[in-house]
Amino acid sequence: MAKLNEPKVPAHVTGAAPRSDRRMPDSGAVASTSAVGSDSRLKGGSDGGKGPAPVEFARGQVWGQVQKLALYQLDRLVALESKVLRDDSAKPVHDLRVASRRLQSLLDFLYASPRPAQIQKLRRRLQRARRVLGDLRNQDVMAARTGRILARKRATHREAWEAVQDYILGARPKIAARAYRKLTRLNLADVYIRLREQLAGEEESAADSLRVITFPEKEGREGLSLMPVETQSPGEPQVEKAPAERFAERLGDLWRDFEGLSGDSRRDPGTLHALRIAAKRLRYTIEVASDLEVSGSAETLDWLRQLQGKLGDWHDAEVLGQTMINMVARRKFLEEHLALAIEIEKLVLRLRSSKAHNCQAYFRGTFRSAEYRRTAEWIAQWTAFRRRAAG
Repeated sequence: MAKLNEPKVPAHVTGAAPRSDRRMPDSGAVASTSAVGSDSRLKGGSDGGKGPAPVEFARGQVWGQVQKLALYQLDRLVALESKVLRDDSAKPVHDLRVASRRLQSLLDFLYASPRPAQIQKLRRRLQRARRVLGDLRNQDVMAARTGRILARKRATHREAWEAVQDYILGARPKIAARAYRKLTRLNLADVYIRLREQLAGEEESAADSLRVITFPEKEGREGLSLMPVETQSPGEPQVEKAPAERFAERLGDLWRDFEGLSGDSRRDPGTLHALRIAAKRLRYTIEVASDLEVSGSAETLDWLRQLQGKLGDWHDAEVLGQTMINMVARRKFLEEHLALAIEIEKLVLRLRSSKAHNCQAYFRGTFRSAEYRRTAEWIAQWTAFRRRAAG
């Protein structure tokens, strides 16, 4: 049996390069043209690219493609760890956190819940890798923000902002040392070896190469064509759901969480952080579909990136404000720099006022926009497909 990352391509299958060059330099997504014609692929379809198009992947091809993407992110993750530990710049820290999120999302696509115990343990270690670098990432973002403020020719409250920046930069070495110790103890090299063995086609996941995917057609045409799920042998239970059903199920669950939190955030801005995390999970799940060139996924990602940008700005202001409060709360600083502490507290109040204004603008525009309605409609098509598949 061929390995998943080196699939045997049937004669009727043609190659299709992936949309995203940020994920994997060369991969071989392959789609059968028998179902919808050679022009459609995953990004085509006669609906103008606004909804999921019906496209069949050859056996094992979609899982092999997702597996290749996961292996690429895994290679990238372990390469970035060494850069984080030897390089004092902000970029490797950010890139490692992003790679871990993308890898986790790909694992969630490959291994449905309840996941194998080994995969679940490795997945938790990926989460911890992000968390141990979280404070360090916050320091870098705050340093960049105060640097932009001080770079202005007519920066007001310059002395106060310089003091804040000095405090942030002075705290970074200690925070970085603690993060590096924790990251080293996580032993990502061990995660790499164990996860690569799983992804390369261990015996317990050999059934993955038999899976089939069919993406749904928009309702009102010839109906939804869901390919049968492979079984171990006649009469035995099904090994896995079809990938399209798996994607629809996860997408529906994540969207329900996101919608609930978006409603809560309109009543209580304190829930914006939870909404930000939900938006990230939704985005990285849809990126898997985007890499497979599912129609509508690129437009949905554009909207989610814009939303993440707004929520990220709110989060950065929240973290900076709390850091400034911690700075002036030190007794020695108050005794020696009382006037400066008062000025910094005024900056915190201005930051809170600006944050509240941004929240109001976010509520007014985000969930009334055409982009939001288009995203909700696109996801509704997938959840409708999920209900039909379950029925």
